[in-house]
Parts: sequence; structure tokens; C-alpha cells
Amino acid sequence: MSGACQSGGRFPISRIQLVALITLLTLLLALAGCGPKDPAWARMQETGVLRVGMDAAYPPFESLDENGQVVGFDVDMAREIGRRLGLEVQFVNIAYDGLYDALVTGQVDVLISALVPAYGTERARFSEPYFNAGDVLVVPPGSSIEEMRDLGGRTLAVEYGSGGDVEARKWERRVAALTIERYDTPASAIDAVLAGEADAALVDGISARLAVGQHPDDLMLAEGVTETLFAIAVHEDSNILLREINTLVEEMIEDGTRDALTQKWFGAPY
Repeated sequence: MSGACQSGGRFPISRIQLVALITLLTLLLALAGCGPKDPAWARMQETGVLRVGMDAAYPPFESLDENGQVVGFDVDMAREIGRRLGLEVQFVNIAYDGLYDALVTGQVDVLISALVPAYGTERARFSEPYFNAGDVLVVPPGSSIEEMRDLGGRTLAVEYGSGGDVEARKWERRVAALTIERYDTPASAIDAVLAGEADAALVDGISARLAVGQHPDDLMLAEGVTETLFAIAVHEDSNILLREINTLVEEMIEDGTRDALTQKWFGAPY
């Protein structure tokens, strides 16, 4: 009688088959326990709270009002994200040097604090950008200057040593008869345009929008020349949270929420 019959009708399993079966079972058990873990997201769903870390010392993005409450563009952005997620938002004011430590140690769930992404770091992951603070051309209303190529034979005001100054030096070699005047601050460069001493100013997007908001009849935004992008930071393990935030950032840009916040806090369009 064969070995199969001697085993009570069971077919024998070879050593190779046994090893393969054990390997398959081990893999299935591992997969069962390694789904998309996101401790921050799980805690948020349990508590109903989104903890937002920021350094409230950078108006108009985040600062403290006379009552000690955080206010600003990023504050409103965070509240809107919380509203769309159905979560209460709690703000944690942290000195800039401690922001990422607070994220890594789980003191906060996200950082929304005018952060320029530091790609390549293992300490955080970053959302899609929600604001560009790069250099922008500021010109008088009705100016024929729409972009850097239009500056031939014109005078451009910049802050000495700034990114705008560096960019202007590049265009000095590309555009004929471009005169560059350098000032101590972005505000001084913009004042030169207001005074008619310069045809345009190339300054950071924050200074540019604030100036246009303060002088809507005398200044306007022209071309955005460089990029300095702000994004939201989450813990490196926050895969679900990052996906949700990216979706909301895209929605808020498309539905005009980001532009409305820019108008509110800068007095000028995005």
C-alpha cells in the first residue's frame, strides 16, 4: 500500500512545499499588521482635535493680537483645514528652532508656519505648496512693464543683497540699458517707485503684496519672478494626514479660499 494510503488518505507534503507554505503564512501575517499606520491621524480621529504648531512671530502669517490670541493667514488656513476635516483646531506657539522637534516628538500633528520645505530631511514630510513668497515685480498702475523683459531702458529698484538683487544682476546682462538702484530695505525700494525714482521694484512677495494693499491706487503686482514656496509639514509617518491635507490645499486654491485669505491679510490679490 502506498504512503498516501498509509497516512489515512492524506497526501504527503514535501519539504519544499512546507517551507513555501510557512513563508506564505508569515507574509500574510505581516501584511495583516502593516497597513497604512498614521499615529497622528488615529489620535486626531479619537480626540477630534488637530494640534497645529507655529511660531507666532511672523505677521501677517502668524502673530499674537492684543489679547494674546494667534491670528494671521496661516491661522485662518489651519482653521479652515480643521473645519473641512471636522476637527477642533488647537494652536501651539513654539519658537522656530523648536518646531520640528515638537513635530517629531508628537507634541503637535502639523506645522503651519510659513515653512519653506526642507526636502531630503527624515524629520518631516511636506504638503503641496499653498503660498509663493518669491520675488515679484511691483509697478505703478498703467505701466507697460509686465515682466522682466520689459525693463529695457528702465530703472529697477531692489533691496541690496536680496534675492531680487541677485535676479536683477542676471537680467542686467539680458536687457539693454537696465539701471539697477539698490536700497537698504524692500520698503525703500518700493518707496522709490511711489516717488517716481524707479519704474519698478523687484521685492519679495510678502513685501510686494503688503505694499500693494497699502497703496492700491498707486501700485500693482506684475510678474512673479522667483519662487519661495510655503508648505505644511507633517510627521514622516503621517501618510494619511498628508494625503488629506494635500487634497484640502488643492481644494482651497481651486475654490478661491487661498486667494480670499491673501486679500484679507495683505489687502492685495494673490
